[in-house]
Amino acid sequence: MTEFKAARVLPDHLLANARVLPTRNALIPLLPRNITFCEVGVALGEYSELVLDHGGVSKFIAIDLFTLHEYPEMWGGRIGTELAGRTHAAYFRDRFADELAADRLQLLEGNSTDMVSLLEDRSVDVFYVDAHHSYDAVAAELAVIKDKIAPGGWIILNDYIMHDYMTNTPYGVVQATNDFMIDENWEMLHFCLQSGMFCDVAIRKVVD
Repeated sequence: MTEFKAARVLPDHLLANARVLPTRNALIPLLPRNITFCEVGVALGEYSELVLDHGGVSKFIAIDLFTLHEYPEMWGGRIGTELAGRTHAAYFRDRFADELAADRLQLLEGNSTDMVSLLEDRSVDVFYVDAHHSYDAVAAELAVIKDKIAPGGWIILNDYIMHDYMTNTPYGVVQATNDFMIDENWEMLHFCLQSGMFCDVAIRKVVD
């Protein structure tokens, strides 16, 4: 069992502009316009599709290991049913064939930090981070993302929760996010509720 690590308390000034939203979907209409959006951990692309339907996204970068085909029994067998014999990457390409053909979507297959490192510095307006949820993984992703984010850009972190009570798995998203916010001077913009409290948070660099 991973040793529990308490999260640092966020100071008032990093929460002064925070707004609570009912769901993560409610955040999509509030995204900046004409943006490059990078989703780190796309799964079957359900959230990707919602974001792409938002007219303000001009380029979408999808990063994932794309190994779900190795776990067809996941989610009560839904993975195997959805993929229908295809690899995870092939399924995603089929789902977003129009966006790929229009060069609106770029697919990067591999480890999240390695793939983010390939992006140009200051080139992404919004990152959505939903890959491995351990403290070390999230901290490593944020350490790379901070150089890739455009001025004024947002980082949205999924599953801002201490423990996955459904799988009895400890998470490090809250701790890694709070450390990053405090150490790098990033403020919380939105706290997106979720019915099981697997919440999202959107953060942005404080302008000095």
